[in-house]
Amino acid sequence: MTQPDAAAILASALRKRAENGGQHLHHRGCIHNLPPEKQVALRGKTVEWWLRMVGELPEQITSDQWQTAPPIR
Repeated sequence: MTQPDAAAILASALRKRAENGGQHLHHRGCIHNLPPEKQVALRGKTVEWWLRMVGELPEQITSDQWQTAPPIR
């Protein structure tokens, strides 16, 4: 099985978000499963920048907080 490309993943995620009234629902493949520092790095920012501009690091979720299946399975 081939992996979907980034454009397909993004399109699927946006479609799923639209189906949920614009709200992000947590799932096993979402960025929020990662440690806060990794989430910040994947967004192209440093922890120092994030703390200065946003204030708090993002939270890491656990499997009991998943709300839906991933956009692409």
